[in-house]
Amino acid sequence: MTAQVAVSNYTAAFGKKVILQNVSFTIPKEQLTVILGENGAGKTTLVKALLDAFLKTKNADQSIAVEANRLAYVPQFRDLGADYPLSIASFVGLAVRQKGWPFLTKAEKSRVQDALKLVDLEDQQDLPLSKASGGQKQRAYVAQALAQEPDLLVLDEPTAALDGKHSQELVAAIRNAQKEKQVGVLWISHDTSWVKDFADNYLWLHDQTADFGAVSELPDAALSKHHEEVNHAN
Repeated sequence: MTAQVAVSNYTAAFGKKVILQNVSFTIPKEQLTVILGENGAGKTTLVKALLDAFLKTKNADQSIAVEANRLAYVPQFRDLGADYPLSIASFVGLAVRQKGWPFLTKAEKSRVQDALKLVDLEDQQDLPLSKASGGQKQRAYVAQALAQEPDLLVLDEPTAALDGKHSQELVAAIRNAQKEKQVGVLWISHDTSWVKDFADNYLWLHDQTADFGAVSELPDAALSKHHEEVNHAN
């Protein structure tokens, strides 16, 4: 199985505090992998390192390789303001419009509609994004990422601010889109309630290590620690 992400002996530290030490793993293409770990375990640090490796920045770590033509990233928090003027469709269209052109081409409009359909926002596409519900906004953010037609989609806790019902709807929509487009997904999550039903693999960061495997083999310790942390936060 072809690897989309390959990490070999990667170490991350802040000053003298080691977060991850000599971790190695490979993540296959076209699968949904959930990244688990308590606060401070290194989830965000690792994802930033993956983004640097993809972008080949000056900070890129040579122990990390990312095989993707296009990568789209959806951050955890986005505050566009209560007076944000664009509709959901126009917002998604920002990701595909050619620079210098004031309008979308026919092909670009098709990409927007395809992305909206994938996350079930076709009927709400004319709604101002500022008037959308929390769940609709999160789906719009994911749609904008999908409109870029990425090989790899990185999601940083997209369900964090949603209730149980809307969380499940978003998880199902992203899983369906992932399967239909055969895109790789790396999903940081504190909520493990959906993982075994929707994800393919897990990457559990703990005690400076990283354990990777099929979700059917996810250790109970990973589940229990996450439930405790989520319950404490609530």
